[in-house]
Amino acid sequence: MRLDERGLALSVWTAMALPAFIVAVGIGVDFSGHATAAQEARAIAAEAARAATHEIVIGPAGPVLDVPRARSAALNFANVSGYSAAVTVSGGSTATVRISSTYDTVFLGLIGIHEIGFDVSGSARAVRTLNGTESG
Repeated sequence: MRLDERGLALSVWTAMALPAFIVAVGIGVDFSGHATAAQEARAIAAEAARAATHEIVIGPAGPVLDVPRARSAALNFANVSGYSAAVTVSGGSTATVRISSTYDTVFLGLIGIHEIGFDVSGSARAVRTLNGTESG
């Protein structure tokens, strides 16, 4: 009786290729998850900045952002959404929110990468309007 060795060669090839395939799938899953997490954080940063622009006071030069209240509104929005943030108010009308966070990996932990960091920001500017048109 003669033994067929074709199955043996396939088994060796499979044993060699399977770990590489698992790592490739893991990279795809985790980088996709990272991109989704960063996109969500970017949207939260933009909305937190928008919330900051609702905190205005009327001064001699017209409406400007109330800096302490604007910062507080943006930080509160980010915190309620599960992120810590840094808020910058500039020019009396622009709020910028920066979020730094990490994405906890699903597959890449198998090769020692347990998290991937990201740093995103969003900004909003308060404008005055008259009859639906921005006015100076």
